[in-house]
Amino acid sequence: MPPLLPKRLSSDHWILLSILLCCVGLRFGVVVLRFDELNNDPDSYLGIARNLSLGNGYSTPGTDTPTTFRPPLYPVLITAISSEELAWGRGLLNLLAAAGSLVLIWKSAEHLGLSRSGRILAALIYGLDPLLLRYSSLSMTETIASFMSALLLWRLTVPAGATDVRLAHSSIWRDAFMTGIIFGLCVLTRPTYWVFAALYSAYLGWQFLRFRSVEASTFLRRSFAVVVGVALVVSPWLVRNLIVLDAPILMTTHGGYTILLGNNEAFYEEVVNQPFGTVWDGSNGPGQAVWANNINLKMDQIGLKAEVDRDRWMSSLAKETIRNHPELFLKACLLRFARFWNVVPSGPAAEHVHGSVLYAVGIYYTVIWFLLVTGSVSLFREETNSRQRWVPIVILVISFTTLHLVYWSNVRMRAPIVPALALIAGAVTTGTTSMMAHRLKRLYQRSSIS
Repeated sequence: MPPLLPKRLSSDHWILLSILLCCVGLRFGVVVLRFDELNNDPDSYLGIARNLSLGNGYSTPGTDTPTTFRPPLYPVLITAISSEELAWGRGLLNLLAAAGSLVLIWKSAEHLGLSRSGRILAALIYGLDPLLLRYSSLSMTETIASFMSALLLWRLTVPAGATDVRLAHSSIWRDAFMTGIIFGLCVLTRPTYWVFAALYSAYLGWQFLRFRSVEASTFLRRSFAVVVGVALVVSPWLVRNLIVLDAPILMTTHGGYTILLGNNEAFYEEVVNQPFGTVWDGSNGPGQAVWANNINLKMDQIGLKAEVDRDRWMSSLAKETIRNHPELFLKACLLRFARFWNVVPSGPAAEHVHGSVLYAVGIYYTVIWFLLVTGSVSLFREETNSRQRWVPIVILVISFTTLHLVYWSNVRMRAPIVPALALIAGAVTTGTTSMMAHRLKRLYQRSSIS
């Protein structure tokens, strides 16, 4: 595994240190100003963590009923600091995760061959991201998920020499095993990473079958090591769910709710069929809260008490709605795409936010999206070998976007891919090192000929 910290600070590292002080300082200010929010619990992570600290197991807040409604990594991380008095500990965790992400993005940018200006731009785009700044003062998974993405991309963008097939077998095994460990932690933070795994595995398999760049034994050994690493991290969660809930749940029981939330007749009628920007607040019908209450009452009436059964029922109902309304489903997919990539938050996330702040956020993200598109064009113009280094970054963006075409979507769902977006936007500068070297080589050849 490549080292993160150098033995001696260079000018680049002083620049990185300055960015760290600036961006983490901004987050510290947000945490101080909105400190009370650290004890809010909109997603029940705090309640689950407090149950763990009390010895009640991974259970629904306020009960001792086992749950798999939320992924386990974050509640486990904050178990020891879940009390109201230790809210500062959760704020500190967010600050440390942000600092770690900045370092990892900088190192990934080096692996990708970005110029100094490109590395600075990528780090600043992540460090100043309004979405992540906002969630610095909340006990939620956005900051941790973005850190896990940065960590995963750092592993997958290691320099070519670190994965050379001539390395010792033990080194090949160790590096692949560590990648599996990191990925396992990712899926225990957000199950959406499983989509990334499917797409990236398909790409690697296609690359192997097409080019045979490594021996079959080496490819299989690496793949097996990754699987072992993932299994080591994820299997306790799977086994626990099998024992406690009598169901081999690999992800969570949250999927049925989130797919139904974005694919039901009430949402289609009150939001999808309305002008863009319409919020599901009851202005065009009963509203989201009434719908959710009716769904819970219906499940109670038909005798669905177990969390697993309710999840499966909601998933089945969503799929039925999609089959019955294919045109509205496609329209809803376009709406979810627009919400995922929106330049400003909407709905509850935009409440109590001054209009001038929303305007500034909109301008910021509009500029970033322009850089993102321009950076993507720059990547397509690179040489094939250099371009391939960007594949995991692009696939991470595609995987999260694709999933949220079907499941519930808003700006918040974009948080885990901010490190990837920052790196792509960083390619908009003078060009990556490889591109510049190629241009200089061509210039030298022309001058020699003349």
